[in-house]
Amino acid sequence: MATASPVTAAPTPSLIAGLRLGGKKAAIFGNGQIVASRAVFALDAGADVVLFTSDAPKSLTEWVDAGRLRIAHLSTYKPTDMSSFSVVFVTGGTQQQAIARDARAAGVLVNVASNAELSDFTLMPTYRGSSSLQIAVTTNGVAPRVASRLLTEIIGKLPTDLEPQLKDVARLNHVAREAERQRDKMIDSIELGTEDISTAETATNTPPQTSSPGSVNGIQSEDHYLDLATLRDSKNAQSSQVINVQTAVSYVAHALNDLCFVYSAPEQEIGEAALAWSRRAEKNAFGEWVSALRMQTRHGAGHALWGALSSGSRVAAVASAESLPYMVPVLAELVARKQPIVIHAAAQSLDEAVIAQTDFADAFVALGTNAVFLASASAQEAHDVALIAHAVAYTTNLPVVHLVNGTQDAAESVDARVSNHQQLAAFVAAVDKAVKAAGDAQPTDVIQLAFAQFKSVFGRTYRPLEYTGSTDAETVFVSLGQIADSAQSALPAILKERNTGVLNVRTLRPWDVAQFLASLPSTTSRLVVLSSSGDHSDPMTDALNADVSVAAFVGNPAAPIRVVYENLYGSSQDVVANIMRTALGLEEIELLDNKEAADGEPFHDDALAVAKRVVFSEAYDTKLAARPGEKTFMVKVSSLRRMTPDTYDRNIIHIEFDTRGTDLTYEIGDALGVYGFNDAEQVRAFCVQYGLDSDQLVTAIRDGQSQTRSVHSWLTHALDLFGRPSKKFYTALADFATDEKEAEKLRWLTTSEGSAEFKDRVADTTTYADLLNEFTSARPSFLYLVDLIAPIKPRHYSIASSAKMHPGSVHLCVVTVEWKSSKGELRMGQCTRFLNSLSIGDEIVVSVKPSVMKLPPLDSQPVIMAGLGTGMAPFRAFIEERAVRKLQGVDVGPMTLYFGSRHRAMEYLYGEEFEAYHADGLLSGLQLAFSRDQKAKVYIQHKMREDAELLASQMLKQDGCFYLCGPTWPTGDVKDAMVNAFTTFGSVKAGDANRVIEELKESERYTLEVY
Repeated sequence: MATASPVTAAPTPSLIAGLRLGGKKAAIFGNGQIVASRAVFALDAGADVVLFTSDAPKSLTEWVDAGRLRIAHLSTYKPTDMSSFSVVFVTGGTQQQAIARDARAAGVLVNVASNAELSDFTLMPTYRGSSSLQIAVTTNGVAPRVASRLLTEIIGKLPTDLEPQLKDVARLNHVAREAERQRDKMIDSIELGTEDISTAETATNTPPQTSSPGSVNGIQSEDHYLDLATLRDSKNAQSSQVINVQTAVSYVAHALNDLCFVYSAPEQEIGEAALAWSRRAEKNAFGEWVSALRMQTRHGAGHALWGALSSGSRVAAVASAESLPYMVPVLAELVARKQPIVIHAAAQSLDEAVIAQTDFADAFVALGTNAVFLASASAQEAHDVALIAHAVAYTTNLPVVHLVNGTQDAAESVDARVSNHQQLAAFVAAVDKAVKAAGDAQPTDVIQLAFAQFKSVFGRTYRPLEYTGSTDAETVFVSLGQIADSAQSALPAILKERNTGVLNVRTLRPWDVAQFLASLPSTTSRLVVLSSSGDHSDPMTDALNADVSVAAFVGNPAAPIRVVYENLYGSSQDVVANIMRTALGLEEIELLDNKEAADGEPFHDDALAVAKRVVFSEAYDTKLAARPGEKTFMVKVSSLRRMTPDTYDRNIIHIEFDTRGTDLTYEIGDALGVYGFNDAEQVRAFCVQYGLDSDQLVTAIRDGQSQTRSVHSWLTHALDLFGRPSKKFYTALADFATDEKEAEKLRWLTTSEGSAEFKDRVADTTTYADLLNEFTSARPSFLYLVDLIAPIKPRHYSIASSAKMHPGSVHLCVVTVEWKSSKGELRMGQCTRFLNSLSIGDEIVVSVKPSVMKLPPLDSQPVIMAGLGTGMAPFRAFIEERAVRKLQGVDVGPMTLYFGSRHRAMEYLYGEEFEAYHADGLLSGLQLAFSRDQKAKVYIQHKMREDAELLASQMLKQDGCFYLCGPTWPTGDVKDAMVNAFTTFGSVKAGDANRVIEELKESERYTLEVY
């Protein structure tokens, strides 16, 4: 009889805390290299270590001599010894279960290598904090699968020390088990459909990578999230809290629901607060555990929402508006089935500079589902409208989409009045009671009642359609969300010159034409729709403009109303103000920097003003910087040579920079970011052709900072003038073209009909300068060019040197990127052209970026390196680092290099150095694959297959580490060679080989850096 295959449950998320090892006493049990690795980890952390072993590694002698390490024979261990330790590491052996049992009995945290069930915590040997190493404690024993990802958690997500919370491990285990029980109960009821729940991401919740206040190494700290325990138990109905928009909506969603789904990329902050509270096992306003799940945004997104609602759970979602088009079928079904849910959606998209801008386009796609749509702007308003949204959803049994501010302003934390859990729940109940008392209320009535009830309870006034301004206005600006907030902010100054007003649309669906017209002054003759759409589509495809236009033409207004449309995508608050002034026939205000001098005088673009800012730098908060806002260094070229013959078609250069006198430091494996400049002569030629004064000083805001440069400096050092523009630039340029044929051609290139020619232009590397010179009727002002042209970004190259061997110097190995256009013009990569133009003594701007390419923690561990062409750069640094260690008397492990290129005579990069290291014995293996030096092509994977037995021994028996650097194409073949070694000589079954490779990757012993 056939039996059903067992179903393996997905690993449940971990309850994570941090523990410092400094000053604690640790016990380590086991033999071999792994026990030495654990000992060095604990000793590095500042712990005092007792090693129970029958074969003490010689590499630990220095620690014994220093009095930090005591070695005892394994047979001398007694269970009563356990009480003297704070933490225990077990690396294997027949006694591991007994030792783990003794540790648990004594209340001591224990880690058993490769045995999650016996472990209290995962090992984090790669993280060094400001004072000592830490470990991550996962109370449910999920260890190997998440260990590598916990690195980001331990750095960015934990308070400085959670040690007091670890005193009672049993209590933590109980809390975690109860939270997971509740979570599993809910998840089991979810009909996933075609949607995946990313359990690994839920467990670790990879934090956003963009730096912001309160972040560490670019990873957002959880310290700025609300203290739910205080708000849950507070006797004050409201309290002043420092929050941002995302925290505000996440708080309301978490407080009023059982499940919270997050649809966003890990690098976004969207929903991160809800995920953090779920990890902490925080309860909602009803005293129940809340599970937050990160979901994938793709076709079928939203099926989990339907499944969760079908189970009777209270459900909310926090999302980027980009996910809404994928939810349309599910939203429509939820409306038809009258299922209540609130989706807080950040109305945003990223512009060319990867900056979040207000964008309603994706949200408007979902309006046809007949779900309720509300909008808000500030953090306070987001908190309040979020609460109204939940009340409306539960009383109408309809989905509600709450559009919130998704720009950079939304990430700024401000003071806001935040309601405690009891008041949030009480308000929802009060609205429900009022609706039932009102009888047969329609959704429009419920929304009106909810806004009125909110004013009655909280004293803050919001209306579904809120008009501000003159009672006799002829021109009224209509907008929603952040754009409406900017317009209302600009209104007081404009009212001093002209009667006008702003209608803030907080309720976009259901759309009530009669209510809309009733909200306007009877004198209204013109409506200016201020919307924001990143796709720059036809005005009538903008839903807000369409709604307003229909109301104006068929809604029987008191007098005829003309409708004008303005797309404000990417506009700042000052730009919104100027568009309003222009529409009213008023003179535009000068767009100034936020910072003014002590006497209130604003910045100007003349030489005298710039000189004053330099002389009186404190008053003007002026900083002189090569790359404002970035951590950079000025270094000098000290050596530069071509490594390949002049007659060879590949130009590879070795370049050295003098870092003495700077603060630049780097670690093995780091990359050097080079800020290339545009060719000065090409820039001058462009200025002449475009009619620009290259010496004119221009102040503009880039990346949130005011910068003053000459036109020549902007185009040479800051703007990627000779880079390849996106479709958005073509569309934007069309708006400036005075020749209708040119404007039509530019827009046509961005359509499906023009896609073939657009692709040809991309392949031909048509640049910003090319387009501006081709379409001569399009002449944006220089300030517009600063906004439209993408910035020059650093090009990162793996550092090819060890700072220990070359103090005060950093080396690169760079191949020149060049090609011919379809017209036969020779083109060269911007940064490699820049590097090739340098001479000894020239100064350039650089930065340092960490990399995954790191030497193993123990000098004795084998290192296996596979590099193709310039991909061997980090391995030169690896070899130099170990060469220094060897000269210092350290016993270093074997190193094997597989190097591949086309011809030995042409590009055997650093060949003489490698041969010398090989002869010396430091490089124990040197396998060369020159693919075109013989009839049959030979690649590095072929050489690896020849060394299959060595690879299996060093990787599986000696804790070796493997690294591949270079182009992507050989990755699969290299993996197959490693799998062949494991299955042929490593006793690994064919079906287990891929799992072994994945485990090596997670433990950072199989590292790829490919491009």
